[in-house]
Amino acid sequence: MKAYILAVAGAVLIAAVISVIVPTGKTGKLLKGMANLLILLMLVSPLLRLFSGGKFPFKAGEIGVDAGYLEHCAQEMSRLESGEIEEMIEKEFSVKAEVGTVRDPQTLALTKIAVQILDFGIIGQDAHIDMIADIESRLQAEYGCPVEVVAC
Repeated sequence: MKAYILAVAGAVLIAAVISVIVPTGKTGKLLKGMANLLILLMLVSPLLRLFSGGKFPFKAGEIGVDAGYLEHCAQEMSRLESGEIEEMIEKEFSVKAEVGTVRDPQTLALTKIAVQILDFGIIGQDAHIDMIADIESRLQAEYGCPVEVVAC
Protein backbone atom coordinates (compact mmCIF):
# COMPACT_ATOMS: atom_id res chain seq x y z
CA MET A 1 0.00 0.00 0.00
CA LYS A 2 2.82 2.37 0.89
CA ALA A 3 4.55 1.72 -2.45
CA TYR A 4 1.32 2.37 -4.33
CA ILE A 5 0.76 5.72 -2.61
CA LEU A 6 4.37 6.76 -3.22
CA ALA A 7 4.10 5.80 -6.92
CA VAL A 8 0.91 7.85 -7.36
CA ALA A 9 2.43 10.81 -5.50
CA GLY A 10 5.55 10.58 -7.67
CA ALA A 11 3.49 10.51 -10.87
CA VAL A 12 1.53 13.56 -9.74
CA LEU A 13 4.77 15.38 -8.92
CA ILE A 14 6.25 14.53 -12.33
CA ALA A 15 3.05 15.71 -14.05
CA ALA A 16 3.23 19.00 -12.15
CA VAL A 17 6.87 19.51 -13.21
CA ILE A 18 5.99 18.68 -16.84
CA SER A 19 3.13 21.19 -16.85
CA VAL A 20 5.48 23.93 -15.61
CA ILE A 21 8.42 23.18 -17.92
CA VAL A 22 6.68 22.29 -21.20
CA PRO A 23 5.69 25.16 -23.54
CA THR A 24 2.04 25.92 -24.23
CA GLY A 25 1.91 24.65 -27.81
CA LYS A 26 0.56 21.39 -29.25
CA THR A 27 3.49 19.40 -27.92
CA GLY A 28 2.87 20.76 -24.41
CA LYS A 29 -0.78 19.73 -24.53
CA LEU A 30 0.22 16.25 -25.73
CA LEU A 31 2.76 15.77 -22.92
CA LYS A 32 0.34 17.08 -20.27
CA GLY A 33 -2.38 14.75 -21.57
CA MET A 34 -0.01 11.77 -21.48
CA ALA A 35 1.03 12.59 -17.90
CA ASN A 36 -2.62 12.84 -16.84
CA LEU A 37 -3.36 9.52 -18.57
CA LEU A 38 -0.45 7.91 -16.71
CA ILE A 39 -1.80 9.14 -13.38
CA LEU A 40 -5.28 7.87 -14.22
CA LEU A 41 -3.92 4.44 -15.13
CA MET A 42 -1.94 4.27 -11.90
CA LEU A 43 -5.03 5.14 -9.87
CA VAL A 44 -7.20 2.54 -11.62
CA SER A 45 -4.61 -0.27 -11.82
CA PRO A 46 -5.66 -2.01 -8.55
CA LEU A 47 -9.24 -2.19 -9.81
CA LEU A 48 -8.12 -3.55 -13.18
CA ARG A 49 -6.23 -6.34 -11.40
CA LEU A 50 -9.28 -7.13 -9.31
CA PHE A 51 -11.64 -7.35 -12.30
CA SER A 52 -9.22 -9.40 -14.37
CA GLY A 53 -9.37 -12.23 -11.84
CA GLY A 54 -6.31 -11.36 -9.83
CA LYS A 55 -6.24 -10.67 -6.15
CA PHE A 56 -6.58 -7.21 -4.76
CA PRO A 57 -3.03 -5.94 -4.23
CA PHE A 58 -3.66 -4.54 -0.76
CA LYS A 59 -3.67 -6.66 2.36
CA ALA A 60 -6.78 -6.55 4.47
CA GLY A 61 -6.15 -4.99 7.82
CA GLU A 62 -7.45 -6.29 11.08
CA ILE A 63 -10.14 -4.17 12.65
CA GLY A 64 -9.76 -3.83 16.39
CA VAL A 65 -12.14 -2.61 19.04
CA ASP A 66 -11.23 0.63 20.79
CA ALA A 67 -12.22 -0.34 24.32
CA GLY A 68 -11.23 3.04 25.77
CA TYR A 69 -13.51 4.92 23.40
CA LEU A 70 -16.42 2.55 24.06
CA GLU A 71 -15.92 3.01 27.80
CA HIS A 72 -15.93 6.80 27.37
CA CYS A 73 -19.13 6.61 25.28
CA ALA A 74 -20.82 4.40 27.88
CA GLN A 75 -19.90 6.82 30.68
CA GLU A 76 -21.07 9.85 28.70
CA MET A 77 -24.36 8.19 27.76
CA SER A 78 -24.89 7.20 31.40
CA ARG A 79 -24.23 10.73 32.60
CA LEU A 80 -26.66 12.28 30.13
CA GLU A 81 -29.31 9.66 30.77
CA SER A 82 -29.01 10.07 34.54
CA GLY A 83 -29.78 13.77 34.18
CA GLU A 84 -32.80 13.06 31.99
CA ILE A 85 -34.17 10.53 34.49
CA GLU A 86 -33.63 12.96 37.39
CA GLU A 87 -35.61 15.64 35.52
CA MET A 88 -38.41 13.18 34.67
CA ILE A 89 -38.69 12.01 38.32
CA GLU A 90 -38.78 15.59 39.59
CA LYS A 91 -41.34 16.65 37.00
CA GLU A 92 -43.71 13.68 37.24
CA PHE A 93 -43.36 12.65 40.90
CA SER A 94 -42.30 15.98 42.50
CA VAL A 95 -39.38 14.20 44.14
CA LYS A 96 -35.74 15.22 44.32
CA ALA A 97 -33.54 12.27 43.43
CA GLU A 98 -30.00 11.37 42.47
CA VAL A 99 -29.80 8.85 39.62
CA GLY A 100 -26.95 6.67 38.45
CA THR A 101 -27.07 4.48 35.36
CA VAL A 102 -24.69 1.72 34.33
CA ARG A 103 -24.07 0.72 30.71
CA ASP A 104 -22.15 -2.24 29.33
CA PRO A 105 -19.13 -0.75 27.53
CA GLN A 106 -19.13 -3.46 24.84
CA THR A 107 -22.79 -3.25 23.78
CA LEU A 108 -23.68 0.16 25.31
CA ALA A 109 -26.84 -1.51 26.65
CA LEU A 110 -28.32 -0.13 29.85
CA THR A 111 -27.72 -2.70 32.63
CA LYS A 112 -28.86 -0.96 35.83
CA ILE A 113 -30.55 2.18 37.13
CA ALA A 114 -29.98 3.23 40.74
CA VAL A 115 -32.19 5.97 42.18
CA GLN A 116 -31.57 7.56 45.56
CA ILE A 117 -34.46 9.73 46.66
CA LEU A 118 -33.18 12.77 48.51
CA ASP A 119 -36.43 14.62 49.30
CA PHE A 120 -40.02 13.38 48.97
CA GLY A 121 -41.46 16.83 49.46
CA ILE A 122 -44.80 17.20 51.20
CA ILE A 123 -46.74 13.96 50.96
CA GLY A 124 -48.76 11.75 53.31
CA GLN A 125 -47.18 9.58 55.99
CA ASP A 126 -46.96 6.28 54.05
CA ALA A 127 -47.44 7.61 50.52
CA HIS A 128 -43.69 7.51 49.88
CA ILE A 129 -43.79 3.68 49.86
CA ASP A 130 -46.22 3.71 46.94
CA MET A 131 -44.14 6.36 45.20
CA ILE A 132 -41.00 4.21 45.36
CA ALA A 133 -42.89 1.32 43.74
CA ASP A 134 -44.36 3.66 41.11
CA ILE A 135 -40.92 5.03 40.21
CA GLU A 136 -39.45 1.51 40.01
CA SER A 137 -42.22 0.18 37.78
CA ARG A 138 -42.18 3.25 35.52
CA LEU A 139 -38.40 3.07 34.97
CA GLN A 140 -38.43 -0.70 34.46
CA ALA A 141 -41.19 -0.40 31.87
CA GLU A 142 -39.47 2.46 30.05
CA TYR A 143 -35.85 1.25 30.10
CA GLY A 144 -36.24 -2.54 30.48
CA CYS A 145 -33.44 -3.07 32.97
CA PRO A 146 -33.19 -3.65 36.73
CA VAL A 147 -34.06 -0.60 38.81
CA GLU A 148 -33.13 0.00 42.43
CA VAL A 149 -34.88 2.83 44.28
CA VAL A 150 -33.85 3.72 47.82
CA ALA A 151 -34.77 6.57 50.11
CA CYS A 152 -32.31 8.49 52.31
